[in-house]
Parts: sequence; structure tokens; C-alpha cells
Amino acid sequence: MAHKIIGMAYSDSDNLSYIKNQLIAIKNFFPAMETELSNENNELIQRHIHPQYRNRLPLYVILKDGAYMTHRHGKWTNNEVIQWLQSIPALNV
Repeated sequence: MAHKIIGMAYSDSDNLSYIKNQLIAIKNFFPAMETELSNENNELIQRHIHPQYRNRLPLYVILKDGAYMTHRHGKWTNNEVIQWLQSIPALNV
């Protein structure tokens, strides 16, 4: 079972480089997890995020075998994101 985390931020935002660096930290902590950097045009936002919250970026989406698993909005420290990932029982990375 392959898990993937996609970090999303507005393409014209400083948060995009912040999320990119955070994805590197996540990959270092969870080597088996795939990571991807994306922006506000990612189709997962339209498919899985309630319309009321679609404009709330940064956003992290976790996929399991390509299927949506969960998400989290906000800008978090590396430790907070890693703790969140560790708290997901089905996430065996």
C-alpha cells in the first residue's frame, strides 16, 4: 500500500516554497511515503474539499493507493505535520 502526501499552496505565494521544504522534511522522516508539491489548481481540491473550504491553503492531502484518505488545512511546523502523520492509524509508513 503506497501512501502519498500532497502539499498545496497558492502558486504566487511564499507558502509554496515553505511547503516544498516541509515535504522534504516529511520525506526524510518517512522515506517510504511519496510526496508531491501542487497548487490551487489541483483537481483533488474540487473532488474532496467542501466548497466552503476550497480557498483555504496551504493544504495537505493524503492518498492511499491513489485514493483520498484525509486532509488538513493550515501552515504547520515540521514537527506538527510529522506528529499529525504519526497519529493516523492507517498510515503505516
